[in-house]
Amino acid sequence: MLDLLHKIEREISGDPEEVNEAERLAALESRRSFLRMLQALALVVVLLLFFSSERLVRWVNGFEVGPVQDAIVSVSTDWHSLMANAGFTAAAETIRAELDELHGADWSELRRRIERERARTRDGVRLLRGAVPDAKS
Repeated sequence: MLDLLHKIEREISGDPEEVNEAERLAALESRRSFLRMLQALALVVVLLLFFSSERLVRWVNGFEVGPVQDAIVSVSTDWHSLMANAGFTAAAETIRAELDELHGADWSELRRRIERERARTRDGVRLLRGAVPDAKS
């Protein structure tokens, strides 16, 4: 709808092929936004390939059977083995284990964990404040 209004405005103002400065800047900003989004997406894909290779293996195992799919499954399994040997999968496994433990906990256990974290935070704040000399003295 807006494109139609812009077209009508250009036709009324004179040359229908003329693009005003605002439209040129808007198109330039759209390209920049697209490139930023593409860079962010590429970064996420690389991070997932390194730190979540197990999910890649699970995903490709759902493919249909065929020579190309078998090759993809084989490559993804080898990739996961490389990442596991290099230790990149340890962070995801640790987080997953903690989340699984939290899923199995009842409310009283969760309250105890929260209280422990609050106590650790208070102790840490006291420790940090004790390391800085009082300016009021």
